[in-house]
Amino acid sequence: MGCVLSSEALHDTSPAPAVTVGVGGEVYVYVPGLRAPKYVDLREQLQGSISADLLLRLQQLRSQVLITSGKNMPASKSKRLRRSHHQDTSTAVDLEKALVNYLPVLLGFVTGGEKLSSGLVFEWTNVEDEKQETALGSVYYELLSVLHLLGYLALQEANICLTPRPPAEGYSPKVTEDNKRDAIELLLKAASYFECALRAVLPHTPEVIKAKLPADLTEPMLKALENQALGQGVELQLGFAVDNVKASLAVKRRLACEHVKVWEEVNENIERVPLADGWREKHLLFVKWKLLEARAGAYYFHGLILDEGYEDDTHAQAITCLKAADTCLKDSQIIKIEFGNAEPKTKGPPLSGPMKYLSEKVPREMLAKARVFSEHYRNEKFPATTPLLPVFSLALRADEFNLPPVDPAWEKVTGYEVRQTQFSDRPAFLAKKDLNPKQNGLSDLRRSQPMMDAPATVQSR
Repeated sequence: MGCVLSSEALHDTSPAPAVTVGVGGEVYVYVPGLRAPKYVDLREQLQGSISADLLLRLQQLRSQVLITSGKNMPASKSKRLRRSHHQDTSTAVDLEKALVNYLPVLLGFVTGGEKLSSGLVFEWTNVEDEKQETALGSVYYELLSVLHLLGYLALQEANICLTPRPPAEGYSPKVTEDNKRDAIELLLKAASYFECALRAVLPHTPEVIKAKLPADLTEPMLKALENQALGQGVELQLGFAVDNVKASLAVKRRLACEHVKVWEEVNENIERVPLADGWREKHLLFVKWKLLEARAGAYYFHGLILDEGYEDDTHAQAITCLKAADTCLKDSQIIKIEFGNAEPKTKGPPLSGPMKYLSEKVPREMLAKARVFSEHYRNEKFPATTPLLPVFSLALRADEFNLPPVDPAWEKVTGYEVRQTQFSDRPAFLAKKDLNPKQNGLSDLRRSQPMMDAPATVQSR
């Protein structure tokens, strides 16, 4: 697991640059900015606390994360534009592999309590926080940072999948259905990392550390990011439904209403996050843009269903919904331009997917229904407010990402031992050795409490 680095690499103290993804490029999936780790001399901090072999392994794995994160985050816009899709993908895959390899060794510090890590201080750069760097003496902070970066890498890859690329034949750029399906899988993958941080790590993080976490690692921000990934997944699902002649109007409305619900939750959470001024404006504009697009779709399909009804004033309600859809669609395009012009500037992508469909259908349907209304239903009363949209629970869910088992190298740490659980679907965990078992009425297994409840978890004392 992980590459064996040279001694020069282990001492490399140059921080990885923290820059935005897609600066100057088109944004289909918004990635605010990847957090970057800074060099930490773990050997100096942990000398004598753990075995030399484990210490060297830990330093090598974190240094590999540091090096690959630097390659994944170019220092300038010009470098970004010169990089090919293949280069972007390969460096992201290398960084993901380095982070995944790092996790099992890192988890050894929080099994049996965070006692071994009391002297550790981890430092990361924070793009969206006013404090450009945060250094905290907690492995839980490091775990949150690793999961956060894994989630952002998946978002980054989803954006690449949805960015049109010219085919080999040289025709106009396009995004294939396979690209869209891959993007949905990547968005679900991103959501699973953020959900794991919320479920498995944040609840166990000491309150004193929670109070010092940067804005991009707080609970509302992680919830916003999880829902943001799911929201863009629902948008792609709606696009498939729109293109499918067999998909019913009810199915399209349900997806559109789910789309609204998830973006409303993103908006509620992101407003609670104390982001730095520039980043706050950019992120809020993106959320507002997507929420308006979602409402445009929901009002449109809800209006079409209302127009098929026979209840009193239902056609007037349908016209009101179609007008609301048209207004939301126009407002969303204004906000999209504002988002693109907000620093750091990005290109507003052309209309695609369900939004391209709606931009053509909404004005046409609104005029057609208004004409029919004036001829046949002019006695109906228009509602004082826009009809409420039906509420549906979100069907799209990411599979749980469970933290891996503790690296077996921790078995050699003095005072601790790795034990098997009584459940076949749960990994081994690290527990404090009981030196006097006869004097204690409880076994170590009973005294050890799980770090989290989900399967494939790491358990701690």
